[in-house]
Amino acid sequence: MTARSNGGVMRMPRVGAGVMSAVTAGGIAGLLALAPSVALGHAALLDAEATTAVRLHAHYDTGDPMAEAQVIIYAPDDPASAWSRGTTDAEGRYLFAPDPELPGRWTVQVRQAGHGAVAHVEIGPAGGGDDTAGAEGADAAGDSAPAVVAVTGDSTESGALQRVVMVALVAWGALGTALFFWRRRRGDASA
Repeated sequence: MTARSNGGVMRMPRVGAGVMSAVTAGGIAGLLALAPSVALGHAALLDAEATTAVRLHAHYDTGDPMAEAQVIIYAPDDPASAWSRGTTDAEGRYLFAPDPELPGRWTVQVRQAGHGAVAHVEIGPAGGGDDTAGAEGADAAGDSAPAVVAVTGDSTESGALQRVVMVALVAWGALGTALFFWRRRRGDASA
């Protein structure tokens, strides 16, 4: 196609309807090819491992990592304010070193795109809380790392509870809708 100039005004030749409909059909077919064929749901899981620091591995129940997910850590002395924030790496891993001066229950939240998991990490006093060695024995040995007492908070059980609640809410909504239309129908018949 070439443009013609007529007194400073550029005019483009008209494109036939057949060409436009072929372009439109091709564009729609291309968009449909990019659309996902099946939508799969999944829950979020969080594994925590303690070393000198606490190592987290956030992943979905499908095994896919929660890459670049938001991580929020709350210390035991102030559970309402974030002690630290960060993001997981491409494999859903995150490493943090809790303050050894703050033993107690640390809360770790990992969230991404509407999915999330919470883990609670119990950090004991330095030396692992062993009554025979005590904290002085740990310092004398050169190991002042806090001991992890327990890690809790796997979200697999909440997935089943969440499904039950969702089914109950859908059933409740369907019942309400049916009763609404039944009442309207009954009201119309008596009038």
